[in-house]
Amino acid sequence: MSGDIDEAIAALHAMADLNPLVRDPLRRSADCDGPLTGVPVVVKANIAIDGLPQCGASPALDDHIAHRSAPTVVRLLEAGAVIVGQANLHELAFGITSHNVHHGPVGNPANPAHMAGGSSGGTAAAVAGGAVPMGLASDTGGSGRLPAAMCGCVGFRPTHGRYPGDGVLTLSTSFDTVTPMARDVAGIAQLDAVLAAEAPVPLAEMQNLRLGVVEDALWSGVDEPMARACRARLDALADHGVTLVPLSAPELLGQCDEIALGIVLYETRKFWTQLLAQRDQTLADFPAQIASPDVAGVFQMIVDGGAPSDDDYAQMVGPKRDAIRGRVAGLLEGLDGLVMPTLATTAPKIGETDTCVINGETVELFTAMTRRALVASITGNPSISVPAGQLNGLPIGLEVIGRHGGDLDLLAVAARLEDLLGTGP
Repeated sequence: MSGDIDEAIAALHAMADLNPLVRDPLRRSADCDGPLTGVPVVVKANIAIDGLPQCGASPALDDHIAHRSAPTVVRLLEAGAVIVGQANLHELAFGITSHNVHHGPVGNPANPAHMAGGSSGGTAAAVAGGAVPMGLASDTGGSGRLPAAMCGCVGFRPTHGRYPGDGVLTLSTSFDTVTPMARDVAGIAQLDAVLAAEAPVPLAEMQNLRLGVVEDALWSGVDEPMARACRARLDALADHGVTLVPLSAPELLGQCDEIALGIVLYETRKFWTQLLAQRDQTLADFPAQIASPDVAGVFQMIVDGGAPSDDDYAQMVGPKRDAIRGRVAGLLEGLDGLVMPTLATTAPKIGETDTCVINGETVELFTAMTRRALVASITGNPSISVPAGQLNGLPIGLEVIGRHGGDLDLLAVAARLEDLLGTGP
């Protein structure tokens, strides 16, 4: 077992140029035996590990020492896992590039000139790069699924509330969840059982899969080469007996656009006002302490009154969100999931953090990547990204949204897709 840990630490040192960690590798275990005994893992640096800085990869919190581990970390350690690193991320998890000004941008193991994605770029790079078989990330609006797809591993967003959320530097209590990443779906299933405190059970063998294809929503805004590559993977699934059901929901993304940012800004203001007060700090002074200009700008927007009013927020998390949940539940009736490209385009080059080109048009990168990912974040449904080969030498992924509470069914669907598609180019 110690050999596996030594190899993982050596591998993390060897990939230091990719900046997957916020500090040197470590060894943290609880000397427990369990389903993950001796398995090396990394933990995103916004998740508390007792006695270590819970820094969120920000200089503003370099002195923010955790006095207890997050419940998800406790469950990991009690299952026998060994934490070998705190993973780098987009500063304070507020972005999708992991272009961290303080710790350096996280590079993509498939091509170090390209970004790993974010915000959980460090975890994705460590897993996809082969240093560790699995790790903990977090997902607000795609932060666990997008980097998994960009780097070429599996990223799973569980049904909201399936795992305890305490001990995490939070942006949105409505959206945020700890998310596991692993090299394959079997590893995700192992981690899911541990994090959900459930007995591990074999995944069902899914046959006669029925997947919905919502072209005018979940496939919109995707660069055509990416869309073609993912459609080719759907054709391969159809050749293996998967039934693809065309669906329509032209209003869905507009409904999500109307509430997503407002919910996050309102809940970010609430969480960070309380956390900073415990540190004898104010939200007004906080943006100046943040290294990454894009993240500082978001917090400054909140300080300047950019969050919605109480009444508007109540409408967003009440009837407006309920309408979206009902629409997605209706789309899923009689199906095993809704399938779409995880990414709008392949991982951009490091430094190309503001815009990307989608079908000849220059668009905002953040919006292009997160707009479809936010559907599962808003509804709370489980969603998973599985590797779907490569495009121009960079990994791509297929994402499947499952029924609310149907996490094990979704993992079984993902295992079947993995079996049919493989993970190669």
